Amino acid sequence: MTETANHLLTEQGTLRRALAAVFAWLEAMDAASSDYTFDRIERLEREVEQLKEDLRQSRGTGHIDAHDNSAAGLDH
Repeated sequence: MTETANHLLTEQGTLRRALAAVFAWLEAMDAASSDYTFDRIERLEREVEQLKEDLRQSRGTGHIDAHDNSAAGLDH
């Protein structure tokens, strides 16, 4: 009986270590994806601010070419 109880404890410890490893890996993956997302959002916000500044400057000089999509930052 003692041998069976010890075997169950060993299996439970192995299972706990495996689950802990899986959860640690999932947390690491989640952190990496959120870091990427925040970095990308920051880059996009800087680009929007630059486009706003470019638009403000072009309106200030009165020179907007309606046929030139690159002036509006619409290059694809």
